[in-house]
Amino acid sequence: MHPSDNERAHITDAIQKQQNALAPLRITGSPSEVGQGLVALAELYGMLEDHAASREHYEEAYGFFKTAGNKPGQAQALFGLGVVKAHFEDHKGAIEHMATAALLFNEARDREGEALTRACIGESLRAMGEADGAEEKYQEALILYRQTRNTERMARLLLDIGDLRMAKGEYEPARKRFLEAVPLLEQGEDPDALALGHLLLGEAEGLLGHHDNARPHLLRAVDVYGELHDHVYEARARWDLGLSCYYLQDYAAAREQFEAVLPMYEDLRQHDEVAKVKNVLAHFAARGV
Repeated sequence: MHPSDNERAHITDAIQKQQNALAPLRITGSPSEVGQGLVALAELYGMLEDHAASREHYEEAYGFFKTAGNKPGQAQALFGLGVVKAHFEDHKGAIEHMATAALLFNEARDREGEALTRACIGESLRAMGEADGAEEKYQEALILYRQTRNTERMARLLLDIGDLRMAKGEYEPARKRFLEAVPLLEQGEDPDALALGHLLLGEAEGLLGHHDNARPHLLRAVDVYGELHDHVYEARARWDLGLSCYYLQDYAAAREQFEAVLPMYEDLRQHDEVAKVKNVLAHFAARGV
């Protein structure tokens, strides 16, 4: 999500303040202190989506941390460089930086840092089409997050792992991951993740033919996406919900969902989906349901 104009103004102001604080620190501070100041600056540029500037400051920070022999700082800077490379679609370079960062985080016994880094390696592998390697890294990160009891990160990884299984057609293993994720998401404060969890679980149940089980999850996804005004995903959830209602022979409920999703597809200019829904509604009209 791109920062709003108001957010950009706040970030720009924070960058100026950080640059002002960094100037005297370069003279009086230790290499580690300068490195931390540069990492903070790099992170701010990253929030502003100026990834070139972010990379420059991470690289300089890494040099200061190396001079200081500060391995946790080196890990932090290398992780940041990996994130930057991933933004530039250099996933191979991102993985190289992050693999070294993960080892350094491990040496420092920073499980959260190591877990996040391994999860990001998984993201880059996934972007490269290496699904098995991505799942392996997600699993490694999941083990670490279980140890730190970071339920929010656990839930997101469970969704990622389940999504990979769905892509392979392994619906039952995917369903088990989603079933574990949804209660964790219900405890959290991330409505996007919660809606996605219910949507994916509903889709997995539907693909397994468990339409009674699918229906409440898809209805929950519709409600949350409606509150978020995310019409792309609300439309997807409504279409799936309509299908579940149809297979349960609740034709009135199915028709209600298809009639609701039609203007969404029209607004989104998804012409193939519009045609598909119109055909379904014509089928209903011909049968008098």
